[in-house]
Amino acid sequence: MWRYRLLISLLSLPAALFTAWQAWQQRDVRFLRERLGFVHIYHKGSIWVHAASVGEVNAVMPLIHALLQHHPDRHITLTTSTPTGGAVAQTQLAQLPLNATHYYLPIDFNWASRRFIDTLQPHCALIMETELWPNLYRHCAASDIPLLIINGRISEKTLHAPAWLRNRCPEVLSHVSAILARSDIDRERYISLGAAADRVKTVGNIKLISPTHTTVKPVSLGRPFMLVASTHDDEELRIARLWLSIEQRNQHLLVIVPRHPKRSAAIQQQLTTLTPHVAVRSRNDTISDTTELYLADTLGELPAFIAAADFVFMGGSLVPVGGHNILEVAQLGKGVLFGPHMETFSDEAALFIDAAAGIRVEDDEVLKTCMTTLLEDPVQAQQLGQNGQRLIAECDHILPDYIREIEHHCKF
Repeated sequence: MWRYRLLISLLSLPAALFTAWQAWQQRDVRFLRERLGFVHIYHKGSIWVHAASVGEVNAVMPLIHALLQHHPDRHITLTTSTPTGGAVAQTQLAQLPLNATHYYLPIDFNWASRRFIDTLQPHCALIMETELWPNLYRHCAASDIPLLIINGRISEKTLHAPAWLRNRCPEVLSHVSAILARSDIDRERYISLGAAADRVKTVGNIKLISPTHTTVKPVSLGRPFMLVASTHDDEELRIARLWLSIEQRNQHLLVIVPRHPKRSAAIQQQLTTLTPHVAVRSRNDTISDTTELYLADTLGELPAFIAAADFVFMGGSLVPVGGHNILEVAQLGKGVLFGPHMETFSDEAALFIDAAAGIRVEDDEVLKTCMTTLLEDPVQAQQLGQNGQRLIAECDHILPDYIREIEHHCKF
């Protein structure tokens, strides 16, 4: 543990400066204050749920909604680690009853984690996926707070972390009451990192739970479109170039929703080298008959665009980013294409391929062929979406299974 303490001490100043820069970028003073441990909490005994960023927040919301229904006398405290995650969390919680609050989780400095736990005093802690924070976990155990890892997953990258870091995992995981893994593979990986086998159980992937508490209203653009979602640098230019070379696109638009809207200016500059017929949502540009590309550079509207699209390409997969969540696409009944770099969502990608709910494309030319095929044959695109919805429906047991496990280990 001394190496971790030394590392966190050495990183304290850079971490504080980076946090200050993030807060300045987002104009969010609360982010800076709370990430540095100065959190004022007034709901002791709450169910504390931690979801690091946007993807985890969206995935855990059906569980939060169900917990509020099962235990209306309990308060929900939802924490995130990123400003974008915080923004989405606050938007989502605004749709729920008043007994749910968002805070930012402090950086894992020993004093900050101790102060956070002493101030919050939660009834239990539910940590999404792979957030292993030694100081935080130790203080939960010292305060007799049941701590559960939910939707637990371990990546190949984690398995190949430096030996000194992997050797710390058994001690960290010893403070966990239970690990509810998303798959048998993840269960075995947790055990290989030192988790006690009797504390690890495969429950299923929370991201396969349909969000029954919200209704997504499709965006209206006046023209049919293909959606390119959560793109990263180089993907916008490559896919737009392919799109403009497809004769069969007819009146269809290509709509691009970048993962990071702050890249909008750079993306606009790239796209206008291909065609002058580019409309930008943040400028409130009108979509005309001649518009070919539409850049939706706003935050929080992705579900509405998915719901209205003919079919979707999920970004972060043509470039080595690891992909993004394709489950939301299936939940909204749309077919999805994705590239070869789906390492972060490899299990989901395999499920989609097996269920004929998605198509993996290995390179740009294959992507162009698939886009052309789905434009020419909309029935095939619809079938992909229907297969995806059927896959999601087969996982209806996951939510009640999680509720049952949480209630058992947290002693409600």
